[in-house]
Amino acid sequence: MKQDIEKLLEKYYEGETTVEEEKELKRYFQNEDIPAHLKSHTAQFGYFVEARNEFPSLLFSSELAAKLDPPKPGTVRQFGSWLIRIAAGLALLIVGFTGGWLFQSRLEQGDNVFLANSKDIASQNAMKDALAFEKMNVNSASERIQAVNQSYELSNVDKDITQLLINTLNFDPNVNVRLAACQALQHFGNEPNVSEALVQSLAIQTDPNLQITLIEVLISIKEKRALVPLQQLVRNQKVMEVVRIRAEQGVNQLSTADV
Repeated sequence: MKQDIEKLLEKYYEGETTVEEEKELKRYFQNEDIPAHLKSHTAQFGYFVEARNEFPSLLFSSELAAKLDPPKPGTVRQFGSWLIRIAAGLALLIVGFTGGWLFQSRLEQGDNVFLANSKDIASQNAMKDALAFEKMNVNSASERIQAVNQSYELSNVDKDITQLLINTLNFDPNVNVRLAACQALQHFGNEPNVSEALVQSLAIQTDPNLQITLIEVLISIKEKRALVPLQQLVRNQKVMEVVRIRAEQGVNQLSTADV
């Protein structure tokens, strides 16, 4: 069973799972007896339903969903796969918020400084190895997402780590890995190089799920430099309508936000 679940996780992160396979993953991660090396995936499948009340702005309303273009004949599977990627991205978004809360809680526990620093060094080295540019096509998407999620446990994050996450956001071939990197960077939004990179990334990303996630992150950190690229998205008729609607909402929110 463990091997089957790991294979399903790989298919899930590659956007190749069926609805029934995703239901199986959800049932599996609702159990209490989860192997330690798979626990980092639990939140993604456990918090999605609860988040409907906690983070309503992160979920598509029926009004926005109705504006999506209907699938053309012969492309039903492709359209369904895109919706699955949207659901996966939203779950990753929730994991990002949850990871941030866990990150703060762990800091408040007052662990031994020396042990914490040693753990940081080991985690940073593991991240650098897993997310290195030359390893993008070697390590699996699941392994790269786990490496990104390690950033939530670091008590000290230097410019090398944030730059690694920025490179992952912009260049990783898997959209789910890019989504995970985007959410990890949200927690370092006060860093000048991070906030600037998020603004620039909004102008180059073409995946609608990632575009919406970036909009959410830029609003959450009240980054007013995002107003220009957001306005460009609103005017761009080649961009999916649901993205343009969220971008217009972002312009309104950032225009009235107090910094």
